[in-house]
Amino acid sequence: MLAQAQAPQARREIRLISAAPSPYTLRRDSYRAGAGILLNLRRLIEEQKLPLDATYYDAAPLLNQPEKLKKLLPGATVLMVGTSVWAQGPSSISRTFFEAIDNESLAGIAASTWVTSGGAHTGASLAYESNLATLRSMGAAVFSFGQKQAVFTTDERINGEKPGNFTLLDLWFMEGLAKAAIVNAMALGNSKQANELWQQLNAKPAYYLGNFPKSEQELAPRFSQMREQLNAAANPKSKARQELDALLLNLH
Repeated sequence: MLAQAQAPQARREIRLISAAPSPYTLRRDSYRAGAGILLNLRRLIEEQKLPLDATYYDAAPLLNQPEKLKKLLPGATVLMVGTSVWAQGPSSISRTFFEAIDNESLAGIAASTWVTSGGAHTGASLAYESNLATLRSMGAAVFSFGQKQAVFTTDERINGEKPGNFTLLDLWFMEGLAKAAIVNAMALGNSKQANELWQQLNAKPAYYLGNFPKSEQELAPRFSQMREQLNAAANPKSKARQELDALLLNLH
């Protein structure tokens, strides 16, 4: 594999920060979506034997402590911030987070975001672009998984999907964003290495050109267990939520 053939590298960190408990429910959709990205990252890092670490922080308890929020930034090669939609745009929680850190420089860091929204037309794109614009204004080189905005809708469905549940396709896109984060963490502007990494990870940024999944059945073997874990954690009193909280607390 590519990562093994190259000279040893110092370990780099992909850091996820959740800045959005849901303002309307206790499901913590954005927090759980970030966990999905993280679980995919950890699996890919293990499968590919990559010199990377993946960490996850919950910024919500620190909103009134800007100095502690700023300490969440240094040391990451890739920074990813999650939010939820509130009144057709980013929640006040995520804006409070960015206002606390916006004097910090993110020069030399690659950054992205993910967003959860009740429906597909409830302001998610505004929240997504707002986050990227703020990260870009701080000096970060922002990225996405191809043309996909990392927006995960959890309500307003007509196919019988339970509110708060992620789909198998959601998990596939979470993995795609995780792969993009890996490429940005390891290639650091080296386009040749980036293309080799995409090939190693069996993915392409232009996923819509012949690489889009054909059915849920082909996604089930890889993502069903992870999906069940995230969806069960929508209940704040569930054992699955307790296990997820414990997992993330141990990643710092």
